Amino acid sequence: SFSTRCISNLGQLGNELEQLSVTYAGEFHFLFTGKNELDLAAPSTIPAFFEKHKPSYFINCAAYTAVDRAETEQEAAYIINTESVGSIAQQCRIHNCTLITISTDYVFDGKGAQPYQTDHTTDPVNYYGYTKWMGEKLALENNNHTIVIRTSWVYSVYGNNFVKTMLRLMKERAELSVVNDQFGSPTYAADLAEAIM
Repeated sequence: SFSTRCISNLGQLGNELEQLSVTYAGEFHFLFTGKNELDLAAPSTIPAFFEKHKPSYFINCAAYTAVDRAETEQEAAYIINTESVGSIAQQCRIHNCTLITISTDYVFDGKGAQPYQTDHTTDPVNYYGYTKWMGEKLALENNNHTIVIRTSWVYSVYGNNFVKTMLRLMKERAELSVVNDQFGSPTYAADLAEAIM
C-alpha cells in the first residue's frame, strides 16, 4: 500500500480519473484539484502547491483547449499550455515526482493519412499545437521522469465535446451538415484514464 498523491485538474479526463480512482484507493491517495486550488494561468503559484502536497505522481490533464481562440488569446494559451507545464515539470524534478502530461495530435502538421507514430516529425498545425508542443519540450527537458501522452478528439459524459454536440444537434435538427475533410481518432476519456492508471 502506498501513500502516494496523484494530482489532476478536473475536466473530461480529470473527472474520468476521479471516477476510476476508487478502484486504486488501496494503492494511492488521490487529490483532485481544479482552478481554485491550482490555477495554471498563474504559474507563480505552482511551487507553493507542490510544497504543500508533495506528490509522487502528477497527472496534468489541464490545458487551454479553445483551439480557435488560441490564435487571438495567445498569451493565455502560452501561459497555461507551455509556461505552466514547464513549471510543473521543474517542481516534479525538485520533489522527485513522475509527471504524466497530456498533449495533442495538433503538434503535427495535420497532413498525415495514417496514425502518427511517436517519432513522427512535429510541425504544429496552429498556435494551440505550438503551445502544446512547447509544453511537451519543457516537460521533458525539466524532468527526467516525464511521460507525454498525445491524444485527440477526447469525449466523455463530462464537459463539452464533439460527440455531445452531435447528439444534441440530432435531437434539434432533421438534417446535419458537417465537414468531411478532418480526420481523427476519437478517444473515450474513460479509456484514456484507464491507460494512464
